[in-house]
Amino acid sequence: MANIIFGLVSLALGLWGVSVWWWSVVEVLRGVVPVALILLGLVALGAGVTRMRDQNSSTNDLVDDAFSAEE
Repeated sequence: MANIIFGLVSLALGLWGVSVWWWSVVEVLRGVVPVALILLGLVALGAGVTRMRDQNSSTNDLVDDAFSAEE
């Protein structure tokens, strides 16, 4: 029960703060959104490079296995 009351009070104070300091919230979002997009792009780029590296290594393993089976 205490968690629900705390959540409702926090929600009410948060909505009040956003409505009173709207321009400050907008300024924070203007700074945070580009940084978040850069970090998200770096994570996606790293995931793509890792995936390509894994696919390339598994392809090389298959080729190596094929050549060793022929011998």
